[in-house]
Parts: sequence; structure tokens; C-alpha cells
Amino acid sequence: MAADTNLFETIFYPRSVAVIGASPFDLATKAHMRTKIRDRLYLVNPKYQEIDGKPCYPSILDVEADIDYVIIGISATLLPQVLEDCIRKGVKVAQIFTAGFSETGIPERIAMEEEIKRLARGRIRLIGPNCFGVYCPASGLAIVPEAPTEPGRIGAVAQSGSVAESFSYFARTRNLRFSKVVSYGNAADLDGADFLEYLADDADTGIIAFYIEGARDLTRLRAALTRAAERKPVVAIKGGMTEQGMRAAASHTASLAGSPALWQALFRQTGVLQVESFEEMVQTVAAFDASPLPRDRTMALITNSGGFSVIQTDLCLKSGISVPRFTPETLKALAALVPAAGTSMGNPLDAWPIYYNVGPSGNIADIIRAVGTDGNISTLVFQFDQFRYLRRILGAGVGAHMARLQELILDGCRHVREQEGKPVVAVVSLDPYLEDEEDRHYNLALKQGFAEAGFPVYASLEGAVRAVANLCRYGERHG
Repeated sequence: MAADTNLFETIFYPRSVAVIGASPFDLATKAHMRTKIRDRLYLVNPKYQEIDGKPCYPSILDVEADIDYVIIGISATLLPQVLEDCIRKGVKVAQIFTAGFSETGIPERIAMEEEIKRLARGRIRLIGPNCFGVYCPASGLAIVPEAPTEPGRIGAVAQSGSVAESFSYFARTRNLRFSKVVSYGNAADLDGADFLEYLADDADTGIIAFYIEGARDLTRLRAALTRAAERKPVVAIKGGMTEQGMRAAASHTASLAGSPALWQALFRQTGVLQVESFEEMVQTVAAFDASPLPRDRTMALITNSGGFSVIQTDLCLKSGISVPRFTPETLKALAALVPAAGTSMGNPLDAWPIYYNVGPSGNIADIIRAVGTDGNISTLVFQFDQFRYLRRILGAGVGAHMARLQELILDGCRHVREQEGKPVVAVVSLDPYLEDEEDRHYNLALKQGFAEAGFPVYASLEGAVRAVANLCRYGERHG
């Protein structure tokens, strides 16, 4: 079933927005005062006359402008009257941040949510209650003040406000860019299926991340997931897959969790890629956003430790990823490029000595190209964690050395991605118990360099391998 385009255009691209319960301290007010929505933002709270230079109205009915979308953060007991005022005002959509309804399990609070649904039915559309609402960089809608204002290709639908909020933070810290993020909470009206239907056809969204705790209408959810997964990758995590997790879901968003087997079957049958943790979801979405699909499950690793390369090979194989031998042509090319001492001339390639030479004879870019063109591999993983060692050897010259090294590494990786059409993922590791502030500086600079060049970056090989394995799973189902 196709989504109501007019409704969702109002939700994601409202002409005007009001925050009811605005204050100098609440996130909704702070976030929207920093985006392009500010000039179309109206603040409502009888306790204030103005906030940060903007007038504050006693009631939504006192606002002269027409209002498309309101964000409500007030006491649950005041909500019915405020909703009636919004309906009188002609507001089209109300996003209810307020919690304390059916998720409490208290009969009176359950009845209050039913009353809100009755009031709204056919008169105003609701997102929530108990949700953080919408982040849409293109329109200026925001969940947290720190989220980037540049849009991207990732869409996210989350029953949990904290999960949606984390996506907004990760947009900044991991260089992910989102088209739209929505938290829908208790789903008194609009639910996950509604937003999935819209994002399935949204031209600005190329990948969908989906977090759900439970659903009242599994038939409709199945149809929405199928429709979305037929059009673009959908990466999902189900909260409440254990008995204790189910109890937590019920008290968090009043969700009917269902059995783990039911959800696993639902995701499998609809073509959705199920993951086990939020971190794995972020890692996988980052890979989809930045990488072509691998041709097959073969991988080459360029690393800086012979011993750890053995462990890494085992890790890959346990994840269903093969680490094949290089072709004779690749081995011949590497023999002319890589110093024999201190290296392991195979796959994984233990090539730590090459990190120390970035002068005219430095050839790390050529080595990356040689490995990336090997016909036996379809994905390249490049790992680096030599910050402390380089500082010990190079001293004050380490800054210029790292800048040049990063330039050479990115040159080689771009060639593999753009000329060979193969996914390239970076692993930039740091031991927080061993490294110091200067190490962290160079670690972050290299991560940012990879991210700004459009490569997915991971803090561990485990995360990178999981993400690549998920790309392979998707390609095998949908390729």
C-alpha cells in the first residue's frame, strides 16, 4: 500500500512548526532554534514571554500564523485539552514527546492514551506519544541540536526515541548523513508500517534502518517491509528477543513483542536484513551507504601484524568470509614493492614496514592497488593502528608524515573502489587504555580522512567483517 504523500510531506517538510511546552532548556526548542526552521518556528508556554529572542505565546490559539506541525512536551494530564486546542487551530500533525501513557501499564494511563486516540481520530494525525519525533536535515526538523544539517541517503524508523536520538548523534560522530529519521513511540496513530511505506518510495532515501519493539498489526507490517525491501536495503533490529527483553519492551513502548522465531521468519520472508545489535546496525548501514555490493565472499586484508593476521583470518572464516591466496601475478607485483624483512607476503598482507616510508620511494598506494586488483578477492579491508610506533620513531616529524601517509593510503583505496569497483573498508584502531591524547588526535584525523573520502570506517576488524558479511548476505538474496 502506498503512503499518503501529502500527509508525509507535511510531517517531514512542514511550512510551520510550534513547540508546545517550549523552554530555554528543552531539546526540541534548542534544536530547532539552530536550523532553517527557526524563522517558521513558534514557541508556546504561558510561563515565558520570550526565549532566545523569539516571542513565546500562552496558547497555540494565540499564534496568528497557520501551523502544520506541533511538538508537544507537557504533562500528560494536560494533553487532552492541548490537543483540542490544536484541532481548533487546524494543526495537521502533533508529535507527542510526553511519556506516561500505556507503556506504564497503569489502567488510568492506558485509558488516557485511548482518550487521546479518540480525540484525534479523523481530526489530527499523531506521532507518539512517548517519542522524540522527526529529524529531516533538508527541512530543518531536528531531534538534537548537534545533528548535521547536510542531508544524506540513510532513512531510519525507530520505535525508541533514544535509538533515533543516537542516529542523530552518530550522524555527527561517524560522518553518517540521513535523509529522514523518525521515532514513533507508542504508535497511538502512525506506526512503523506507515513510515516504512513512505520511505520505500522516497527518492531521497537509499537505505532504511529499522528498530522495532512490537507491532499491533503484523500483516500490515509484513506488507510494508516487503514493499520497502523490494526497493532498497532494509536493515532491522528487533528489541525484545528474550523473555526479559520482551518485558522491557512492554514497559518501554507498550509493545506486543511476539516470539523471536516469529520475527526472524518475518524478516527473512520479507527480504529484510536482521542484525543483532545497534552497533551492528550502524556498521552495516555505513557499509551500504558507502560501498558497492561485493561480488562474492572473498576478502583481502592489509594489516600490520603477522600474529594478529592469523586471528583475523579465523575471524573472517567464522563470519563466512573467505581469505583466499593472492594470484601469482599479485605475489610477483608485491615482491617488487614490499620489503621482505618484517612482512608476510600473503593474504592477509602483513606490511607494517611500508608505513614508515612516505618519501619518493614510498609505495603504499601501489601496494594497495596491487592487492585491490587481485582477481581472487572482491573486498579490501585496510587496517591501521601504528600511531604510537610512528611517534616513537619519527618524533616531531610524525605530523607531516601522517598527513602524507594518509594521502597515499587514500589514493590507493580510491583506485580500488573507483577503478576496480570493489568495496574498500577501513579499520582504524586505538587502544583507549594504552594510547594518549596525541595518538587519539592522529587516530581521529585518519578516521575523518577515510570518512570524508566516502569510505566506511570501523574501530575494530570484527565490526568491519560483520558489515561486509551483511553486504554479502544482502547481495546473495537480492543480487
